[in-house]
Amino acid sequence: MKRHDKTRFEALLAWSRHHGAELHPDLEIYCDDTTKFSLRVAPDAPHGVDCGFTAVTCPLATTLSYLNALVDAPITLPSPCQPSAAFPTRFMQTVPPHVIGRFFLVKEYLRGKDSFWAPYIATLPQPEHLDAWALPAFWPDDDIEFLEGTNAHVAAEEMQDNVRREFKQARRCLKEDDFPDWQDYTQMLYKWAFCIFTSRSFRPSLILSAATKQHVSPLLPPGCQADDFSILQPLFDIANHSMTAQYAWDVTTSPHACRLVCRDPYQPGEQVFNNYGTKTNSELLLAYGFLLPPTPALHNDYVHVRKRQEQGSPNDNKPKDFLISLRPASHASSLATRARVAMAPHSRLSFLPCFTHFEPALIDDLTAAVATPEQRAVLAEWEGQDSGLMGYGGAQPEEVAALVETVRGMLGGKLRYDLGRLGESGELVPVNRNQALAAEYRERCGRVLEEALGWLERGEAV
Repeated sequence: MKRHDKTRFEALLAWSRHHGAELHPDLEIYCDDTTKFSLRVAPDAPHGVDCGFTAVTCPLATTLSYLNALVDAPITLPSPCQPSAAFPTRFMQTVPPHVIGRFFLVKEYLRGKDSFWAPYIATLPQPEHLDAWALPAFWPDDDIEFLEGTNAHVAAEEMQDNVRREFKQARRCLKEDDFPDWQDYTQMLYKWAFCIFTSRSFRPSLILSAATKQHVSPLLPPGCQADDFSILQPLFDIANHSMTAQYAWDVTTSPHACRLVCRDPYQPGEQVFNNYGTKTNSELLLAYGFLLPPTPALHNDYVHVRKRQEQGSPNDNKPKDFLISLRPASHASSLATRARVAMAPHSRLSFLPCFTHFEPALIDDLTAAVATPEQRAVLAEWEGQDSGLMGYGGAQPEEVAALVETVRGMLGGKLRYDLGRLGESGELVPVNRNQALAAEYRERCGRVLEEALGWLERGEAV
């Protein structure tokens, strides 16, 4: 680690420990060539660490979020919080909590060394170093072009629109209230804060104890839910993501802190991981700026399919999200689809060989949408028959076979269209890291679509 970086992180450790944070004595912060700043077992540690150890403890006092904007100070326990908001009343009442949290981070950044959180903010990627923090939504246009035709491109455009709208509303409010130095709250700083919160924050419902939630609940305005904002946890957020890491976020042992408990053993020199949950490479790229490579034990390449609800349903404008998987959805290495399959029972039809790369819920959703009353009746009877292995055994009635062909046709058309869109940009040659990452992601999306289409076209279901 460079001397400047070592100084910054030593200051973070000292500040964090002064306010009650802890780092396991055998762990250290280091800079990994791939994952950058990370946690590992010190190479000179006398022995490894066994499963069940606490890697990091983050007290509520050092966290940074919308809660701090409500009191313009650290949240202290057990003394009661004295509300004195960081921004004007109209701003606090009309701007969404998650946006206020980002503006509060900007406010503390602008305070420099006078900020309580200065040692933490100094270890974050700095606003002037755009390449160090910009997520795909804020890449240069030439880089974003490499995402065209993918899920990530659509999502990046939505993020851009949301950030532009949020910033415009919030800054106008500061300007109209003549808030001191409102001009310093620039769109670039808001984008920076957006990326910091998106890539490093945690949901309050998962990292706050019942006692803490009870303590801060009087601060929240009417209608504000626990997860309407997110929370930055200094030191805690240095641990990188592994989708297979066994872990717990313990908020009961120390009710006013969150502990990262690692349930995997690590040897000296090995990186120690957190787990951000079951996120696909599309989600990891958009929110964290990286992709997980495929291995025999795990792949993370999926294409997301969003379907809007029918008009008149309670969730008209809320898309449903389904996954198409590089490997069979039920394969041991397809953790994302396996997690979804385990959440609810699915039909026998959804497990037919031609649909093996599709999330079963997508097949069931399409089947319900296109089946005629006669097909539904025959399908229900067929579903109830003993089929041996799910989806493979037994002949299909004519009505079921016709329904399968309809669903196969719909999915085939969708996959061919998406493959065509990926090819519209021609052969793009990457010339920088962002473009290389996007090109790799595009290529992986293409492999998912081709694999799923190949199984559909074999027609093995009939």
